[in-house]
Amino acid sequence: MNYQYLYIFIKVIERGSFLSASQALGVPTSTVSRKVQQLEQDLGYKLMHRSARKLVLTEAGVKFYNRCQPLFVELEFTAKELDDELAEPSGLLRVTAPVSLTNDLMMDWFFLFMEQFPRINLELIVANRNIDLVEEGIDVAFRIGEVRLQNWISRPLLESRFSVCASEDYLARRGSPKHPEDLYQHTLIVARRTQVWNFTGAGGEQVRIEGEARLKVDELSLAARAAENGLGIVNLPEYVVQNSLAAGRLKRLMPSWQPHSREVNMLYPERKYIPGKVRLFIDFILARVAEMPVNQSH
Repeated sequence: MNYQYLYIFIKVIERGSFLSASQALGVPTSTVSRKVQQLEQDLGYKLMHRSARKLVLTEAGVKFYNRCQPLFVELEFTAKELDDELAEPSGLLRVTAPVSLTNDLMMDWFFLFMEQFPRINLELIVANRNIDLVEEGIDVAFRIGEVRLQNWISRPLLESRFSVCASEDYLARRGSPKHPEDLYQHTLIVARRTQVWNFTGAGGEQVRIEGEARLKVDELSLAARAAENGLGIVNLPEYVVQNSLAAGRLKRLMPSWQPHSREVNMLYPERKYIPGKVRLFIDFILARVAEMPVNQSH
């Protein structure tokens, strides 16, 4: 059997006509028709009925197409994978991530990726709003908290630990809370997406706090700066406040109470063939996470 004829037959069925298949294959319509006729002669039975308006598969044609088409899809998929592996990755990669996650954790990773793969262009959409990933043509997205989107793979990346902290100036004026419920007597600076603070005590006790915020923001770095200036108490991811804690601009509070962590997820379209540039980026990010100190990623 001539596999070129078989491939042309499959393209005719997929495209719906000899003309459309010839345009896709870049050959004359007469050539496409002749190759399909030759395939039928080689097989010894008719695959389709032709008319001026449409093509209708015979019973044998339906069975033949249903058996052969998946094999050619798999063959094309394998060829694309090999092309990606053998060729240097290139092209545009569109990535979106929240502002603080980018600025305080991932920015250097993105820059390092560009250094290692100079033929891949990166377009970063840094925003705290949940943009439409399909409409924006996003290849990879990072989201905080559990995410379930149809036709997208949501891969847990790391557990983002939180710290409750305030400045020495604030604590000198207002005192230091010992129990989560003491926070109701304090001034809180709250991120809009985490207005409820949940805690677990050393003995497993669960406490939920939903205090009234003096300042409510949608950008975590701004909340940290406000706390450094003595405006109140914050509950923020470690990657946001770690430098402030190390420099003494903020102090960690209530060490016997652990704020609940939130999961950082990496999302990418669910499909059998993942372009080489996307696969490279995913593997690169996973490698960077694996290198993180345990106290930052768990």
